[in-house]
Amino acid sequence: MANGLTAGICTSGSTIKAALCADGKFSALSRRELNQEKFLLPMLETLLKKRGAALKDLSAVCVISGPGRFTGLRIALTFAAALKTLAGMKVYSATLFEILAVQACGTNEFRAWSAGRKDLRLAAVVHAFKDEYFCQAFRIRRQNSGVRIQNAGAGKLEFAPAGDPLWLKAGEMTKHLENLGPQLYVVADAEEKPEIYSLVPAGLEKAPAAVSRIIPEFIIKTGLALKNPDLKPLYLKPTRYEQEERAKAARK
Repeated sequence: MANGLTAGICTSGSTIKAALCADGKFSALSRRELNQEKFLLPMLETLLKKRGAALKDLSAVCVISGPGRFTGLRIALTFAAALKTLAGMKVYSATLFEILAVQACGTNEFRAWSAGRKDLRLAAVVHAFKDEYFCQAFRIRRQNSGVRIQNAGAGKLEFAPAGDPLWLKAGEMTKHLENLGPQLYVVADAEEKPEIYSLVPAGLEKAPAAVSRIIPEFIIKTGLALKNPDLKPLYLKPTRYEQEERAKAARK
C-alpha cells in the first residue's frame, strides 16, 4: 500500500462511491444519486476532513474506467485527469471487472473452490442496460505471468485477461459463460442488478454475496496493485446503438 493519502472513486453506476486510505486504514461513503457530479467533491472532503486533511494532501487517486454510463464514467475520469494536470497527482484506473475479480479471489470460498484445480478461469459480469450485460473472462494463475494481485488482498495469485471484454444480451451472456467451460468461477455485481446471477448456467460456481458488489476500498487496493495510469474510458457498447436500433425498427 502506498504511503500517504489515497482516494478511490466510482461513478460508473447508480451509486457514487468514495473511499480514502490513510496509513493502511480505510474509510468510505456511498450514496445512490443521479447527478453524481454534485456529490463527488463533498463526499471526498467529508472523508478527508475526518483525517484532518484536504484535497491537496492526497498523494494518489484511483478511479474506475468502466464499463458503465457515458456521463458517469466521465465524472470520475475528468476529476482524476484534472488532479493529475493541475497538481501532478498520481492517478490509476481499474475496470469493474478487475475489481470484482480481485475481490472474489481473496475469499475463502474461491480458495476452497480453486484448491487442486489447474486451469482456473473467472468471469466478471456487470449489468449494462435493460437486458444487456458486460463480461470479462480472466485466467487465474499461481505462476509468474499476468498481473499480480497479491498486494490487493487476493493471496499469491496472478490474473490475465482471457479474451476481450464483451457486451451481450442476456441469453447470449448465459451461452458465453457456458462456453467458457466447467472450470469457471463467476462473480457479478448484484448491487446494480440483484437478479444477475440468474444468468449463470447451473453447475458453475458463484461468488458469495459479500463480494458481489463494488467494495469502495477495493477501488484503491486494485488501483494501487495494477498501477495503470490510463484514464481512457471503457464503454464497450457501440456509440449511438440505441438510435440505430430505433432507426432499423422504423424502416421495417
